[in-house]
Amino acid sequence: MNKPSFSLSLLLVSACAAVLVPPLKAADPARAPLSAVPAEQPAAVFDPIIADMIAQVGEREIHDTAAALQGFTSRAWGQPGNVKAAAYLHERLGQIAGLTVGYQGGELKNVVATLQGMDPQSADVYVVGAHYDSMAAGDAIQAPGATDNAAGVGVVLEYARVMSLYRFRHTLVFACWNREETGMQGSANWVDQALSRSVNVRLYINNDSCCFDPDGRYVLDLIFNSQSAAIGNMMAGNVALYKIGFLKLTDNLHKCGGDYSPFWKKNLTAVSTHQEVHGAHYHTARDTVERVNTRYARMNAQVGMSVIARLAQHQPVASADSQTPPSRP
Repeated sequence: MNKPSFSLSLLLVSACAAVLVPPLKAADPARAPLSAVPAEQPAAVFDPIIADMIAQVGEREIHDTAAALQGFTSRAWGQPGNVKAAAYLHERLGQIAGLTVGYQGGELKNVVATLQGMDPQSADVYVVGAHYDSMAAGDAIQAPGATDNAAGVGVVLEYARVMSLYRFRHTLVFACWNREETGMQGSANWVDQALSRSVNVRLYINNDSCCFDPDGRYVLDLIFNSQSAAIGNMMAGNVALYKIGFLKLTDNLHKCGGDYSPFWKKNLTAVSTHQEVHGAHYHTARDTVERVNTRYARMNAQVGMSVIARLAQHQPVASADSQTPPSRP
């Protein structure tokens, strides 16, 4: 996640203009509730398949992914750990049955996994992503980046692990972007290539700086624009519909530049999830896995997954040819 910049040349990449939020006892009541956002989708009805799906999201898996990525010391662009992290994510996703996995973007090395939709006539694609590169100001050698953004990548891998056990009418893409910290090059490259191939990107959900909640307040901010407001409304409705813990959603508390930005620039529907505040560890060598609230991260994954599963139109039952992905070493 990019921090604010005072350079005009980086203004478009600028970031969290509102991260210093005073401590609250609940989501700020002065903010318009998400339920007030006009809905463009029919009212949601409880779906037991989706409930079963999101119940399979695991805290341990998110933690273990974050810990493994932290172990590369730094995933900053140009550091050996960045290359090693790409290979690790490629291998992890490659172990999941039903996914087609590859590198995308040439030297950018986005790691992209695809779960092909069952409708051969559909060009619709639903995308979930997070950046795997890290940054520590003035000390790229020590950039563990656990909350920014190894845990976000862990969330995406949980989407892939769980949703691969099901089949959907439309295609799902699970993306681990590179070079977000240097200007969202990875996601921007993918968007350009997708549009050049006439891929119909229906929705992108971004997971960045979305797993740090040291006080257990469970406040998750949704960053969306007018085009994606209905998705924010749907996410808020699903928290109640599927009883996703005690997650409290706010809307547009932050104005952070991130991997959703290239989608917005091309008029594509995108929402980004974001934790309530950044800590003093942000972009330092102290951003370690102990700061990840895995319960909070799990709820984040559940609310987004519930929306993707509905819109991508899952099959009525789990696919008989699916296999549970192997445990990691």
